Amino acid sequence: MVIFDHDLTPTQQRNLERTLGCKVVDRTQLILDIFARRARTREGQLQVELAQLNYLLPRLAGHGIEMSRLGGGIGTRGPGETQLETDRRRIARRLGKIQQNLEAVRGGRAVQRRQRQAVPLATAALVGYTNAGKSTLFNRLTGAQVAADARMFATLDPTVRTLTLPSRRRMLLSDTVGSSATCR
Repeated sequence: MVIFDHDLTPTQQRNLERTLGCKVVDRTQLILDIFARRARTREGQLQVELAQLNYLLPRLAGHGIEMSRLGGGIGTRGPGETQLETDRRRIARRLGKIQQNLEAVRGGRAVQRRQRQAVPLATAALVGYTNAGKSTLFNRLTGAQVAADARMFATLDPTVRTLTLPSRRRMLLSDTVGSSATCR
C-alpha cells in the first residue's frame, strides 16, 4: 500500500495503482478510514459512512473491465446495464437510507436538547483543535471516562455530562469534536 499526503483525483489514483501494482490511498481516504474505525455513536458512524460513499462515488468510474461487464441471467442486471451503473444505483439507495437514518437520529437528539433546555442548567462546551486535551480536561472535571488519547482523531463523538461546580450549582459540559463542533 502507498499513502499520499495529498488528495488524488480518481484518475491519478487509478493510474498509480496500475503503475505501482498495489493499493493507493490518499489523505482524505486515510482520514475517512480512521474516522470509520473510531466513530462510536450511531450518528458518527452514519456520518462517516455517508462521507465514505460520497468519496467513493466518483471513484467507481474507470475501474477497468470489472466495472463494464454486461449483466445477464434472471435477477441480475438488465440487458446493457453495466456493473458501474448497478453500483451507482446501489450507492444512491444507500445514501438515501443513511440520510433517513441521520434525520431520525437528529430528531432524537433534538428531543434530548429540548429536555435539557427545559431544565434551567447552564451549558458550556470545551472547544479547541484536535488533540488539544479537551477530552482529558472533560474527564477531570466531570469524572467521566471518555476516550482520551494522544492521537489525532481519537475522539469523534460529542459527549455531554453534568458538572457540579464548587458552589454546588450544576451545569452541563460538552466535550466537542475538533475545532468545528459546537454545543447547542
